[in-house]
Parts: sequence; structure tokens; C-alpha cells
Amino acid sequence: MKYVRFVAAFLIYTIIDVGWNLSPIATGMYERLYEASGNKGMFDAFGRQMDTWGGVEISAILAFLLLIAFGNSYLAIEPALKEGSLLRAVKNSFVLGCAAYATYIIPIYLQISTWPAALIPIDILIGGLLSLITSTVVAAAFILFHLNRD
Repeated sequence: MKYVRFVAAFLIYTIIDVGWNLSPIATGMYERLYEASGNKGMFDAFGRQMDTWGGVEISAILAFLLLIAFGNSYLAIEPALKEGSLLRAVKNSFVLGCAAYATYIIPIYLQISTWPAALIPIDILIGGLLSLITSTVVAAAFILFHLNRD
């Protein structure tokens, strides 16, 4: 069942992460923050456009998604199920997501002088929430499944 939970975490995280990043809310927010930082062209110039992605880019995003799913499974979902505590999944996954996103946003901010400072807490919070949603949904589904079997 651990593998099923891992796959579920991978799928849920991937869906909500892609959904968030492609949403008009997120793209509009990022565009406004880049413009406010004095770098109107950064939003269009930063990163690689998805239509130009090849094997390296696909491998990189797949590695991230697999690692974050593993982290959520190992550090939040499994401990929550062992304790029978959904709150454990909520707490552990939020900390994991915040830490994961902080490890990329802070170095980017320090390296790119025009990077919007407002993105630091925003992206850290988004990372925490994406992991929280993933682990909470998976743990809750398996807790309910277990309760309904008994």
C-alpha cells in the first residue's frame, strides 16, 4: 500500500502544482510582481518556455515531482497513518513544502538582483500549501478507507 500512497501523492501533487502554475491567478500575480520590481521583461525571459522543453527539462521536473512525492509519503503520510492522526500529515507536510520551496526561492533572490522580494514568503507558503493538500488528501483517503474496511 505504500507504493499506492506514493503514486497517489505524486499524481495529486503534480495536478495541483501544474494547475496552480498555469492558473490565471498565479500567472497574473507573478507578472505583476515582476513588473513592480522594475523588471518588466523578467516574467517572459526567466525560465524556459514549455514548448521548448526537451529531455533534460522533463527529467528535471520529473525528479522534483518524484522527490516531493517521496518526501510527502515518507515524512507526512506514513507517519500520519501510523499514528492515526490526520493532523500529523498536515503539520509534517506543511513544514516539508515550506522547506522545499525555501531552498529554491531564497538562493534565486540572492542571485538575481531584480527578483521580487515579495515572492519569498509567497512561494514558501505556496510550497507548504501544495504539500499540505497532497498529504492531507492522501492520508485522509487511506484513513477513511481503513475505517470503512473495519
